[in-house]
Amino acid sequence: MDSQNLITLSDPTSFITESYKLLRTNLNFKNLNNRYQVMLVTSAGKEEGKSTTISNLAVTFAQADKRVLLIDADLRLPQISTIFNINKRKNGLSNMLVDELPLESLVNKIEKLEKLEILTAGNKHVSPTELLNSEAFETFIKKCREEYDVILIDTPPVLSFADASIISNVVDGVLLVIAAHSTKKATIIEAKKNLDKVGAAVIGVILTKVKFKKNANYYRYNADKAK
Repeated sequence: MDSQNLITLSDPTSFITESYKLLRTNLNFKNLNNRYQVMLVTSAGKEEGKSTTISNLAVTFAQADKRVLLIDADLRLPQISTIFNINKRKNGLSNMLVDELPLESLVNKIEKLEKLEILTAGNKHVSPTELLNSEAFETFIKKCREEYDVILIDTPPVLSFADASIISNVVDGVLLVIAAHSTKKATIIEAKKNLDKVGAAVIGVILTKVKFKKNANYYRYNADKAK
């Protein structure tokens, strides 16, 4: 495990871990009647912390006794396997969709987290856009809804590729990750416009890399749609 990125496991009593739990609580409050069972996490640009965020969020949901599937749909620059120390060459999402492999043969179990299962990006060299825009992917998500309480999908940055916009059509809500002090306002607005164009339901914004003082919030979560 990457203890630096998976602080919810390496330091369960830390202030940052508590902030992730607060994020989970806010989402649960908004998620009455399981309205947002499938959530996509993306960012405006690169290196804003989306993969670290979604990984820790997945852990906190599993710790709350939710059956969670974390999917790495960033087929261009996958990070989930690195964060959880899973072999990058192992079969994953791309193999499942191309070779029609069963999900149960591909998911990775996490020690001491029985409720969390991880589907890595896989190792097939295919067009991510075509694969994620396929009927096979849509059918896969529908099947997952029957098996899991929470499904979290990591995607490439919305302004870099069309993948997040494509996947937004099969999820219930989108969380947009923004890095404090580095992501420009114009970039955030453009990312939101791109998601709006495809009718994506942006349910919140997560601010990362905040320079905080003691007792300050690490994450500032906006439960309303991003402006």
